[in-house]
Amino acid sequence: MFVLFIVNVEATTDAIDYRQLEPALDRCQETLGCRPQQIVADGDYTNHASVQAAAAREVDFYGSWQDSWKPGERDAQGRSAAFQSSAFSYNAELDCFTCPTGQTMKHLTILNRGHGVRGHVYRAPKAACRSCAHRSECAPQNPRAQWVRSITRIEEPAETIAFKAKMETEEARQIYRQRSQIAEFPHAWIKERCGLRQFRCRGRLKVAMEATWACLSYNITRWFRIRRNRMTEAAVALA
Repeated sequence: MFVLFIVNVEATTDAIDYRQLEPALDRCQETLGCRPQQIVADGDYTNHASVQAAAAREVDFYGSWQDSWKPGERDAQGRSAAFQSSAFSYNAELDCFTCPTGQTMKHLTILNRGHGVRGHVYRAPKAACRSCAHRSECAPQNPRAQWVRSITRIEEPAETIAFKAKMETEEARQIYRQRSQIAEFPHAWIKERCGLRQFRCRGRLKVAMEATWACLSYNITRWFRIRRNRMTEAAVALA
């Protein structure tokens, strides 16, 4: 049985939760005098910045990774399957790619994507792309004569690599499956019992106070339930 209490409330003007995990951890430290040993969050909170923030604070973080860096088959150029990113093989020893026609693509530059994420760009020889018989399959919507095919390999920080490896384990998946029953019940209670489906005041401070009162009402209700259950258990033990 989970004992659910809300320990921190904050209002933000951010439209999404992308940047909210790190300040939430710091507020726990400020309010409670300690950080949580473990935290479970959904995909909006799970990103490079959050993973690094949790690792730096020695918090065991579990989340649903939305892998926007993953080289998938989302190809806006309309390339055939034989010339999409996954068809280009990478040689780690030589640090180069080989295209499906056998051309070697050498390392060109590094792009800094923030939070320790780097994009390594590899490009094919200009002459090879211009004269390639499969150019219509590799760049069907790009008529430029100077066009050259490139591939980007993403290098992620050690914290992200370790996090993804952890989330591949069955133990981590079991822990993450508990998120909904822990996190969604307080949300549903506040919406239904407090009727807080939208805020009735304006300004971030006033909104934060309104949310705090709703959360306090939830906590008090949970506390009385715990007390009632304990009293019932004690009465049964004495009977």
